[in-house]
Amino acid sequence: MATRVEWAERVERWERSGLSAEKFARREGYQPKQLYWWRWKLRADGPRQPSPPSSTEPPRFVPVHVVADISTVVTEPIEIALPNGRVVRVRPGFDPATLERVLALAAEETPC
Repeated sequence: MATRVEWAERVERWERSGLSAEKFARREGYQPKQLYWWRWKLRADGPRQPSPPSSTEPPRFVPVHVVADISTVVTEPIEIALPNGRVVRVRPGFDPATLERVLALAAEETPC
């Protein structure tokens, strides 16, 4: 059985979600009427004072190792189709400054 604190957290998540009670409750696995009742109960009882920390120990931090996001690595050339009908193919590892100059030139209309 969920505690008052757990229901307060659930109601807060529901209100932040922007979802209807029905959709949020279905997603979380309980009845919408439970959300409505707990929201009413929590408001009726008024705000609770946060409990003091149980220890004076400073917060602990967990080491984090950042790795490259391989989902953004492009291995195939990309094609840029310009409105004038020209197509620029760009291979991985291109120089952004050079690409900018190439696109500016390719976008120019040539006189007839």
